[in-house]
Amino acid sequence: MIGYIFFRVFTALFSILPFGAVYRISDFLAWVLYRVVKYRRKVVEQQLRMCFPERSAADLEVIAQKSYQNLSDIIVESIKGFSMSKEVFLERYKFVNPEVATKYTDHGQCVIQVAAHYGNWEWGVISYALWFRSPSMGFYKPLSNKYTDKYAEIKRGRFGFILVSIANTSKAFEQYKNDPATFVFVSDQSTSSDKAHWVNFFGQDTACPPGVDKYSRMLNCPVMFVDIQRVARGYYEVTLEELTDGTENLPEGALTERYMQKLETILKAKPEDWLWSHKRWKKKRLTT
Repeated sequence: MIGYIFFRVFTALFSILPFGAVYRISDFLAWVLYRVVKYRRKVVEQQLRMCFPERSAADLEVIAQKSYQNLSDIIVESIKGFSMSKEVFLERYKFVNPEVATKYTDHGQCVIQVAAHYGNWEWGVISYALWFRSPSMGFYKPLSNKYTDKYAEIKRGRFGFILVSIANTSKAFEQYKNDPATFVFVSDQSTSSDKAHWVNFFGQDTACPPGVDKYSRMLNCPVMFVDIQRVARGYYEVTLEELTDGTENLPEGALTERYMQKLETILKAKPEDWLWSHKRWKKKRLTT
C-alpha cells in the first residue's frame, strides 16, 4: 500500500508539471541510472558490443548513454501520460497510416499489430482507441502491486483500449475472433516458453515468443509491424507495415522471423531507442 501511495503522489505531481520540467527530471534520472546506480549497465554494454562489433568503443558509449536517456524519457512520459488529455495525445502521438489496418477492420476482419519496446510503447497503449474505431486490446503481465496495477489499467484504458492479462490471451482471441478487433502484441523480449521460435537476430540464436505467429495462423488474419519513431522529444510518429495479409500459407515461425528482421533493420538505423537493459539473450537453446 505504501508503494501505491508514493506512486499516486508522483502521478499527481506529474499531472501539474509542464513538459519542460518533466524532461529536466528525466535528464537527472538518466544521469543517476547511467552514472550513479549503473542500472544493468554491464548488460547494456555487453549486448551493444555483441550486436555492433564493427562500432568503436566510443560510438557504443554514446549509444549506451542515449539509451538511458530514452529509458528515463519513457518512465517520465508514462507517468505524465496518466493525466494527458485526448487532445495532447493526438498532437504528440500520431499514427501516420492507420489505413493499413482499417482497410481490414472496416470490412469486419480482425488484425494483429506487433510492436517492440522501442520509442514510447506506453503512450501507444493509451492512444490506440483514438485512432482505431474497432475494439483494440493488448496483452500484458499484471504488476505485482494489485492497487498500482488496477490504477494503471484504468488510466491506460480510459479512451477505450482493453488490457488483457497474458494468462487470458487465448480467451480474448476466442471472444473477439469474429469481430473486427485489433490485437496488439509487444513481442521483442525474451521468452521462457518451451515453444519459442528460434531466429537469427543480430547474428545470435534468439528465442522469440510464439504468440503472434500462433494466433495469426489460427485466424488467418493480417499482421502489421508497429514502427514507433521519436521525431522530437515528446513527439512520436507510428507507421504500420504489413508483414502478411493473412492469405499466405506460412510455415510455423516464418512470421516471427519477418518481425525480428524488421526490428533488426530499425535498430541498426537508430539503436538508442530500444530497451537494451532487458536481458534479451538469457534463454539458451537446449542441445542434445
